[in-house]
Amino acid sequence: MRRRNAGIALAIFFLVSPTSGTMACHEDGHGNCYVRPPGTSSNASRIVNCPDSDWCHYHRTVDKGWRHSPLAQINASNVADLRPAWIFQPGEVRMGYHSTPLVIDGEMYIAHNPSTVWKLDAATGERLWAFVPELDQAVIARSFFSHTRGLSVGDGRVYMGTADGRQIALDENTGEVIWDVQIVDSTKETAGFSGAATFVSSDLYIVGQNGGEYPVEGKIFGIDPKNGDIKWTFYTTGRGDEAALATWGGDSWKYGGGGSWQPGTIDFVNNQILMGTGNPNPDYDYCGDTCRDPNTDAHRPGDNLYTSATIALDLDTGALNWYFMEAPSDPYDYDAAPGEYVIIDTDDGRRVVLHPGKNGFNHVHDAKTGQPINVYPDMKNQNWTTGFNLETGQWENMLWPKADEKTLVCPAIDGGHSWNAGSYSPQTGLFYRVTQEWCMWLTVAPKGGADYITAGASERITEPFAQAFMAAEWIGTNPPGDTTHGFITARDPVSGDLAWEKRYDIIPHSALMSTGGGLLFNATTDGWAEALDAETGGLLWRFNNGSGHNGGIVSYEVGGTQYVAFASGHGSYVGRAVESLNKDKLVNFQESAAIIAFSLR
Repeated sequence: MRRRNAGIALAIFFLVSPTSGTMACHEDGHGNCYVRPPGTSSNASRIVNCPDSDWCHYHRTVDKGWRHSPLAQINASNVADLRPAWIFQPGEVRMGYHSTPLVIDGEMYIAHNPSTVWKLDAATGERLWAFVPELDQAVIARSFFSHTRGLSVGDGRVYMGTADGRQIALDENTGEVIWDVQIVDSTKETAGFSGAATFVSSDLYIVGQNGGEYPVEGKIFGIDPKNGDIKWTFYTTGRGDEAALATWGGDSWKYGGGGSWQPGTIDFVNNQILMGTGNPNPDYDYCGDTCRDPNTDAHRPGDNLYTSATIALDLDTGALNWYFMEAPSDPYDYDAAPGEYVIIDTDDGRRVVLHPGKNGFNHVHDAKTGQPINVYPDMKNQNWTTGFNLETGQWENMLWPKADEKTLVCPAIDGGHSWNAGSYSPQTGLFYRVTQEWCMWLTVAPKGGADYITAGASERITEPFAQAFMAAEWIGTNPPGDTTHGFITARDPVSGDLAWEKRYDIIPHSALMSTGGGLLFNATTDGWAEALDAETGGLLWRFNNGSGHNGGIVSYEVGGTQYVAFASGHGSYVGRAVESLNKDKLVNFQESAAIIAFSLR
């Protein structure tokens, strides 16, 4: 770990208007005056007990993962009157806009690719300050992950993970660097940070590095928010865990990937965080139906614990409480790292956690023990398994592509669910999710590589730095008897019973958001912002934002006015895959980046 001196010029920092924190009158965009008190807004208590008016964490609250705003000023009877309140464009467009904004006490914090932070007045879109870090451009140039999906805020600091492996804490009022620590040796490992951290308390936040596509050890870090010191590290490929290491042939665990690149959800009742781990490296292996045998001939023989899995880690120590593998010896790239752990206390007093997997299934577990309660398909076209047997604890009839043979695999590498999270509404009791119906023609390279590999090197390369190692060709294609498309499904989260579904011929790729006003907000790849009736799925409002969506939707209140803000910006890897399969509908589609906020007046 290398600490940087905050007094050295580390970044381009600029103040574009006086920062808040004074008793001055602020205009809310509608001629109304509101006063913001001085001092820190994001104290630990506020973040952990997020007020209805705020959006405190990537999924709004750190302890539920619901992406539900209780605000109800905007509702089914008046949502048709929504109008744009302001638009913010962060400037340079790099891979679109993936992030979810945070809003604390009327102030919005946004992360922009590759690792820039902006602070805005959430009522007007006025720029308050910006932080543009100086990055190691050699790492940025060769990394698959030179983008960001978010940041975190807590105790007066804004925490940003950079694409070149640093964690940086900024003063929330001024944007000045408080500390800057090199956590991952990105010059060697190429991996860095692209997902938001999870703020737990004044003494801890938790973040995982990316890197499933690189031959490195995946890691999750518990970090002290006050100074950036690492308090504990969990190794996702089993370092120090004999049972896990036994599921990796030879020393393949040292290069096994498994990066955890999206934030987790805190289960305070059981003193743990629920997170997902990435795929093992290489993404594909040549061993076919013998891959689960740790003694077989392969790059990474065995089940490869704890990759492509849900894990529950003790908050104090980072020790493993339980795990569940969503694709043992993952031959498809169905990593669980997209995150989204939805905690629900059921009417019968049971605490459960729901995780929608890239594998196309929804997984429901007892939160304390990890015992699977239900594992049900959310997509119609999947052929990699006939399902999960709750009695035996095994995935049944798994499909094992053979080396050098073209195999139809459903879902595609981009998953039946991707990292655009769904939403749970306590008002309707339904969980809403975008489900992706698509497949791929997969050809796994034989031992020694092949000349048809889609991305990365054909063999493991770690010197002088890690290079992407994926070892296959994949070509996106339609599901059998249909065209590529998406659904929003509305289900009972535990039983999986379907209440309604809505089909989209072009897969949407924004996160969803439900509200206390009985609404479900969505945003489409072809530019539409939408409000649906949460009970029925009926369309109540549409507005074309002029560009595709790959980020989050949030709602918040400032000065008595409720806002809904959409992250708009085409350019993610999944968004590009959607575009490639819909070129006839998305003619001359361009990458973009903007935040568009709406209100009723």
